[in-house]
Amino acid sequence: MPSVSLSVDLLGLASLLIAFNTEAPPGNEGPCARFVANYLSDLHIDGADIEVHSFARDRSNVVATFGSGAPGLLLAGHIDVVPVKDASAWSSPPYEANIRGGRMYGRGSADMKSGLAAMLAAISSAKGRKLKRSLSLVATAGEEVGFDGLDALVREGRLKRIKARCGVVGEPAEMKVVRAHRGGLTCQVAFEGRSAHAGDPSLGVNSIENCGRFLTALGPARRRLSATRDPDLGRTIVTPTMISGGTKSNVIPGACELTLDSRLIPAVGSKAVLKELDTVILALSRKDRSFKAKVQVLYETPALSVPRDAEVVRLSESLTGSTSGVAPYGTEAPVYCGLGTPTVVLGPGSVRQAHIVDEYAQVRQIKSAERVYRRMIETVCL
Repeated sequence: MPSVSLSVDLLGLASLLIAFNTEAPPGNEGPCARFVANYLSDLHIDGADIEVHSFARDRSNVVATFGSGAPGLLLAGHIDVVPVKDASAWSSPPYEANIRGGRMYGRGSADMKSGLAAMLAAISSAKGRKLKRSLSLVATAGEEVGFDGLDALVREGRLKRIKARCGVVGEPAEMKVVRAHRGGLTCQVAFEGRSAHAGDPSLGVNSIENCGRFLTALGPARRRLSATRDPDLGRTIVTPTMISGGTKSNVIPGACELTLDSRLIPAVGSKAVLKELDTVILALSRKDRSFKAKVQVLYETPALSVPRDAEVVRLSESLTGSTSGVAPYGTEAPVYCGLGTPTVVLGPGSVRQAHIVDEYAQVRQIKSAERVYRRMIETVCL
């Protein structure tokens, strides 16, 4: 039986990746990670070092390097997808890639298995050739649930061998170069009250009312956080997005939880937001000793800001014919920047199609991605 690497074309490869149900949660990226590793192994590229890194049950990343020369190119992305809540709402099965009208439909087609397929197909161009600079691929698990896989790789030092002068994350950007995006902070504020019969509220402490007092007091803090403006990314935003509390209509709620979504600029990071939240809680608790609240960080991602004149930005702009810009979403790119590799976002598909019913990516963009990634490998590594 011929190897997958030799027998499948770009769109076939994307279809095979989409067929893996890698919904996170729960994840189950292991089988897809092994498929990616086997594909790369079958290429028999010079100096190949391919690792399937397992960090939990059925949860795996892939870290691959080729060649032993000077720092070269890093291609990166994630293999997990957001859950399909109702498959019957789709016009075709979400885990069976369907091409019609110049679009590839399927869960992960935009975010971001078509981008990963384009990277894998582009890497095949190095088969049988001598790499002057290193070529690396990192495919992570759990990007959609707080960078689980990438965090494990960094924590365990598995990316220390990745040394690149240019990095690209293949998230959906319609093949336009993204050199900056806000960071993210998702946290939960838990309000502790005391349950009592609603017939006599004075016997309890209403956690929902305390949440309301907190939201009112949060207003000035949000204005302070948004006072600093980044020329590319605008201002830091803090938004209440979810609230949960109470047990019954005639019971004073003893517990309430508020979720806050924050979008961060480099000059006003997560520490500044958390400090403001703690300041608000402290002020309210000093006024009323029955006010009790605690902040828990759920997810945290840094902001991306790569200089306009960076090599990776100039190279990406020249190969795509587009001017670099900013994105309204977060990616793993800032983590790679923090590890020493200037990294941009550049991939097929649109963020408007990510996470929705009948998710799709334009076939022409998928093919364009493979061409651009191949030319990057030619320019940087060969």
